[in-house]
Amino acid sequence: MKIAIVTNFFYPEGVGGTELYCNNLALSLSEIGNDVYWFVPNFRKNITQKDVSKTGIKVIRFAAVDSCYKPDLDFICSSFTSELLEIGIEVAHFNEFGGEDGVSTGLLAAAKASGVHTVVTLHLVNYICRSSTMHIGGTKPCNGKVILHRCSSCALFSNATKNEQLNYGLTNIFESIFSISAIQSLPKIKNVVHGVRLKQYFIAELIKHADKIVSLTNWFRDVLLINGFPAEKISYIPQVSPEIDIHLQQQAVDNRSNYVFLGRVNKEKGVDLILEMATRLKKELPGVYIDLYGSYTPTEILPHTIISNLHDFDNIRYKGLLHASEVLPVMNQYKAVILPSRVAEMAPLIIMEANRLKVPVIVSDVPGSVELVKQYDCGLVFKYASANSIMDKILEIESGGYHFKFHHDSNNSYIENARKYKEMYNYLI
Repeated sequence: MKIAIVTNFFYPEGVGGTELYCNNLALSLSEIGNDVYWFVPNFRKNITQKDVSKTGIKVIRFAAVDSCYKPDLDFICSSFTSELLEIGIEVAHFNEFGGEDGVSTGLLAAAKASGVHTVVTLHLVNYICRSSTMHIGGTKPCNGKVILHRCSSCALFSNATKNEQLNYGLTNIFESIFSISAIQSLPKIKNVVHGVRLKQYFIAELIKHADKIVSLTNWFRDVLLINGFPAEKISYIPQVSPEIDIHLQQQAVDNRSNYVFLGRVNKEKGVDLILEMATRLKKELPGVYIDLYGSYTPTEILPHTIISNLHDFDNIRYKGLLHASEVLPVMNQYKAVILPSRVAEMAPLIIMEANRLKVPVIVSDVPGSVELVKQYDCGLVFKYASANSIMDKILEIESGGYHFKFHHDSNNSYIENARKYKEMYNYLI
């Protein structure tokens, strides 16, 4: 079978969770006898180029701007579908959307219209949730249903002040006000409302043009259902449990020390909470460190670098970037991995990697992380956005009173994952 994996970037030009997932899926699909191509936009170029990734996957960089170097959707769709048809692609598997000249639902519609079967795996919560947190007003858990006035108010006020309860109160107060059309047209509010309308449009386009939608977690399947996705279109294919290099010896628990954060170093990932608890950590556990690995990515919420603030703390250490091959050996040295995300994680691969090494995780109370921790009995959950709660969980780990089971599903390897997708593809054809 000829399959197209569709994203904005291919591995290792992109090294995020989506690219890693797709790289391993493509390799595994190839291993079980499929002809796999990785389609990505040829950003700012009006020609299509063919390449091979460093991992051996055939890459199609389809033209992403027209002859005038403008991101004309009709031109991009024609560029994309002509390559699909020339190769004879039977299934186009979309794993990412976003960017003015990147992968759009227009490409999904064009693929469907050209006679190619379409599958979508959603890796990010922000395709549905405008604020990406799945918490109303940044405080209370949300069921994920996209409601114009509620989501608009939440997006505008979740981070309005430093007082979380005030933000929640403002969100509730303005929820009813935002249902008034005249209010929705005010300048700043108009932009927020437009962002929520785009979420509703995105959902409608996926329902219309995707033959199958894949959810990596049960909780997100419920989010899809409550937003009107037909149950028969949704498939649950759980996050993979990665294989461990046979040469990597699992470190004895007594030989592990300190704690580690692995990911993008920004407020959305909750790194500021780690800095907030640094003083208490030093007081109650002198000599214990938290090491940070990852890229620093400034955002509107956190425009100033966290890294420059680290000189105030000698127990929080920034260690720089890791290559993908270094993640497990580094993780193997620590007592626990801390994932303090403010954004709702879909199904973090880092939890599955820690579980395989039997390194416990301390995760924020966001649905994707909580589902995996409970399913595999591999860690502790702390109160959302609470630095003190993180510290409490560290103390619990230090006490040695927990005996996690670290469940492992041997039917959830990359190869088994590919077989599940292949079965779905066959069903469509």
